Amino acid sequence: MKCPHCNHTFALTWKEYFLEIWGRHSCVACKCRFKLSYSWLYLAITVLIALIIAGPATFLIVRWTHSRVMAAVGSLVIVLVVLLPLDRWLDDHWRKSMLLKPNKPES
Repeated sequence: MKCPHCNHTFALTWKEYFLEIWGRHSCVACKCRFKLSYSWLYLAITVLIALIIAGPATFLIVRWTHSRVMAAVGSLVIVLVVLLPLDRWLDDHWRKSMLLKPNKPES
């Protein structure tokens, strides 16, 4: 990740990834708060990969267990195991960081 304020580059750890679930992070050098931008391409990539993984996984689990509940749970687990590392990598290397707007003082 790269801080938009001081241009310091640092790695996104798993702890920071799970603690800052909404994509708002703090720079380790200047403590400036920033957020990661979302784009339609980012959303399309994650949804497409989830569908590509979930479809065959659901089909195979239903075929082996004959249970829709097991298929739903199994597919969710498989998708999360693949998508969480991918999303963390996209956050760290691909998504742009933007400074958070300061709160407006009340008059």
